[in-house]
Amino acid sequence: MEIERERLLNIASDDKDVRPKHTAQVLITRNVYTQDQYDATYADSNATKSTLMTCVKKKLKICSPNKICEIVLSYFPCVYFVRNYNIKKYIAWDLLSGITVSFMHLPMALGFGILATLRPVHGLYTTFFSVLVYMILGTSPHVSFGTNAVMALLTQTVVEREAGIFIDERSAANGTAPTEDEIMEVKTGAAMACCFIVGAILLTMGLLKLGFITTYLSTSFVGGFTTASAVHIATSQLPKVTGITLTNHAGAGKLIFTYIEIFSKIGDANVAAVIIGVICMAVLLFVKICINERFKSKMKMPVPIDLIVVVVVTIISHFAKFYDKFNVKVVGEIPSGFTVPDVPHFHNLDAFIMDAVVIAVMSFALSISMAKHCAVIHGIDIDDNQELVAYGASNLIGSFFHAFPAAAAPPRTMILSSLGAKTTLHAVPTVVFIVLVILVIGQLFVSLPMTVLGAMIIVSMKDLLLQYQNLPRIWRINKYDFAIWMTTNVVSVLADLKYGIIAGIGVSIFLVVVRDQCAKASIATVAENEDVLVNVKAFDGNAHVKVFRIPTNLYFATCERIKSELFKRVPSSIQKPRTIHADLHKAFNIDKNIEHNDTHKNGEISTAKPADNFENVVDEEHIVLVIDCLRVSYIDMAGLGILVQIVKAYKGMGMDVYLTGLHQSVIETLTNGDFFKSFPRSDVYYDVFDVLEMLPKTSNM
Repeated sequence: MEIERERLLNIASDDKDVRPKHTAQVLITRNVYTQDQYDATYADSNATKSTLMTCVKKKLKICSPNKICEIVLSYFPCVYFVRNYNIKKYIAWDLLSGITVSFMHLPMALGFGILATLRPVHGLYTTFFSVLVYMILGTSPHVSFGTNAVMALLTQTVVEREAGIFIDERSAANGTAPTEDEIMEVKTGAAMACCFIVGAILLTMGLLKLGFITTYLSTSFVGGFTTASAVHIATSQLPKVTGITLTNHAGAGKLIFTYIEIFSKIGDANVAAVIIGVICMAVLLFVKICINERFKSKMKMPVPIDLIVVVVVTIISHFAKFYDKFNVKVVGEIPSGFTVPDVPHFHNLDAFIMDAVVIAVMSFALSISMAKHCAVIHGIDIDDNQELVAYGASNLIGSFFHAFPAAAAPPRTMILSSLGAKTTLHAVPTVVFIVLVILVIGQLFVSLPMTVLGAMIIVSMKDLLLQYQNLPRIWRINKYDFAIWMTTNVVSVLADLKYGIIAGIGVSIFLVVVRDQCAKASIATVAENEDVLVNVKAFDGNAHVKVFRIPTNLYFATCERIKSELFKRVPSSIQKPRTIHADLHKAFNIDKNIEHNDTHKNGEISTAKPADNFENVVDEEHIVLVIDCLRVSYIDMAGLGILVQIVKAYKGMGMDVYLTGLHQSVIETLTNGDFFKSFPRSDVYYDVFDVLEMLPKTSNM
């Protein structure tokens, strides 16, 4: 029979009460529920399990031609944008943002193509196909997919290694060194193959609806890695800015070896290249910080200083003959038009398959984090799975056109966000602009000094490098996040980026375990004057009712610690914790020896004392133990065994034991583990206060 429960939780206090005065009152009126009664009253009508054939038949019934067409069109969000495009509201914003970002795409494409140790035109190919495909398949109007500094740096690692292997093999075969064109062909083939694998991985993940994995990439991990990547990127541009020729270092500690070589050859620096680079960096920083950032609220569009610097310095370099007079390296001939599509070559696939997996993970992590960041700012929704499809298709299609792996670039994405792009159709003017560059305009940048591109890339890393300023704030907020950030960053900088990824993910997983191990259990009881559960150490409430709150999931890594916590804390009002702890362990040992002699009545655990050891354990005060499992969403076999032992031990001491707050998945595990054959289901309640309501008033009031 259900009992009506009506309690007035009077938070107001009188003048004699030392607690803070409040005027609010909480009135709760509901029935008292055991877990079975709650499940029967509020049963989920959709909880019935379906067989595989039932699910298949159900899907086939709804597969009408219209439904199939709807599913197909869902993979092309641009169709929705075109159908619902409001020209009056959207056209101005999309045109303005698209044209502005176009000016940023050009120098970045040229610079990141060189950063990847490929030709500048490969950066243009990567930009064109990435922007075009994402415009058709993407869901975020603010993501600028294309060349990315981190992707270029990771690609550089792969292609340089493959080129080194090719050079060694050629030298060993006939003793001659390959030509620059042959080396570049090997690099391009490796970049194309890597781009294909990255695209295939991301596209497969999208089609399999694996977008949920974004929840496992912590912000601290991404922050530490991107900051370390900025250090590597900036360092890789120092030879271009200084004009020093360096050895291509690879493996652990390559950044350290690079700086050692730079300082040892500092006397060989090209003074003209250094002066040009420093002036360009000063101009870029001045305009971006003192004008674009300071007056961004008053400007319709930021000053395209990157494009202005490229154009002005290219003109000066052409007429002043920087290459001939000062030996300043320039971009050189840029092929016009698109190359013939080619199938990526996979003859040495096993050598860089793991690199491709790492690049795919980072492309996804960087891109989706930017998409979600902008979605929060503008209050829009994005589809994680469709985003994966867009990222994968962009890389997969680009791999046939001599492109290297692409991702969203934070500077361009934030420009689109600040200018208020409305749909992915903002990419139309960008696509047109890049086509003109590839077909016609590219020839105008032959005299562009390499030091300018290096200076632009270093300056573009400013925001990422400034993330070091966030370390004190991260430390104050969460020490675990600080540890993940620092580990990822330090290992990535001092060793290499791929080792940083392994270290960051490893530390993240380790700290998840540590959090579980450090989660503190607590003992609560009911306050004397109101229905509030309070910590026993902080408030001298009713000692007869002990509520033990399990702080985390009950599984092999936590169950022994939780058992020890319970032994030490309950029942502290009867006997010293150490004695109780010892007696409970004796209970377990005796229980294991005489388990086959346990007597059960109506499926319940016998409350008879298993041995004379417990005659002195139970006092005249009657203790009620309530185990609150509200925070337990998972329990394994080890946890189930510990729970059985705990219940038997305390029942054997003459205590009443109740369980509350069981999740449905935990109930299923306990049922399948035959827990309820020895523990009555009637002692499982929906909430702690349901147990208190059913207890005799002398026990809980």
